[in-house]
Amino acid sequence: MVADIIHPGASLIASSGDSQGEPFLTVAIPHYKHPRHLEIVLASLFAQTFEDFEILVSDDCSPDDSAETIPPVLAESKCSFRYFLQSSNLGYDGNVRFCLRAARGRYIFLLGNDDALSEPATLENVASMLHSLGLPQIAFTNYEDWSLGQVNRRALTTAVLGSGPGAAVTNFRSFSFVSGLIYERSAAARYETDRWDQSIYYQIYLACKILATGGRLATLDLSAVQKDVRIGDRTVVNYVSKWSNEQWSFQSRHTGLDSVIRVTANAVLSEIPAPEHSRTLRKIVAKVLVSSYPFWLFEYRKVSNWSFAVGIARGMWPGNLLAEYKIGFLDRIYLYLLYATVTVAGLIIPKTFFGMFGSKVAGLIRGLQQSKPLKISP
Repeated sequence: MVADIIHPGASLIASSGDSQGEPFLTVAIPHYKHPRHLEIVLASLFAQTFEDFEILVSDDCSPDDSAETIPPVLAESKCSFRYFLQSSNLGYDGNVRFCLRAARGRYIFLLGNDDALSEPATLENVASMLHSLGLPQIAFTNYEDWSLGQVNRRALTTAVLGSGPGAAVTNFRSFSFVSGLIYERSAAARYETDRWDQSIYYQIYLACKILATGGRLATLDLSAVQKDVRIGDRTVVNYVSKWSNEQWSFQSRHTGLDSVIRVTANAVLSEIPAPEHSRTLRKIVAKVLVSSYPFWLFEYRKVSNWSFAVGIARGMWPGNLLAEYKIGFLDRIYLYLLYATVTVAGLIIPKTFFGMFGSKVAGLIRGLQQSKPLKISP
């Protein structure tokens, strides 16, 4: 074990590999609890055919035996690695920021501590695709369910989609799932900020900021990640296990969608002329209301109960979402009407309908977005 303070508040307690080298990839894992799941994730990294990468684990002051059990697992591998132990809990966003800052690779591949790589050639394929696309500043891959193998195709092709504010507004929803997001390290460092440490969506802000200021976005049509590793029938606690037995209550619910709007708007608006702010805000909010919002209405009706979905609707009231923004009258009316339409539909359409057609509609929307990026003047 190595005890060395190289970042404020973090101890490098275990490492292996050339401390001065710059690998092509850093696979960065913001870790908090659940070390047995992390061991399975690490096994998928040890099996990689690609060698020019390092493993970086940032333990966010886990209240378990992670710091005692995981470094020996890493040490037994032949991989270059570093295991940091935070002296106090940074929270999700702070830990993601730390991973991005501490990485040595030219690119940083973010990976959840319960999400494994799909196959031994995953990193080799990712590196090859990045080179073939001219080394873009941002990229994302597809991912699949660990148990069912069902692939979520957020990347429909292997291509450079573009850059600028329009690319950010068109694609911000694709950055919500952190595993399989790839950042050029220098671009991530350029826009690091602690402003969004309580947003739970720092990765969206950072990706949108890089794009809005001219970074290029690439999509890699590769199922690189298997999400929600299981040990037996156990997964890491998620919204399904957390809210499945919730009692009926119509209290307002916070889903994080307001944070998605906030971080995206902040990243983009500062990069476009003021006359376009209202239209751009309308586009951002409308994308959330049409795509993400109905999904969560139906999902929580299925996972919990109808009253929970009503609580989500209350939390998404446009008066709250738009309170901090200057937005034109017609754009504001449009969003109120859109909210009302989607809310009524999301609360009364049978759940079986969404199960039958929800994924097809989502795929159609994604296809339209990736084929026709929104045009916004820089």
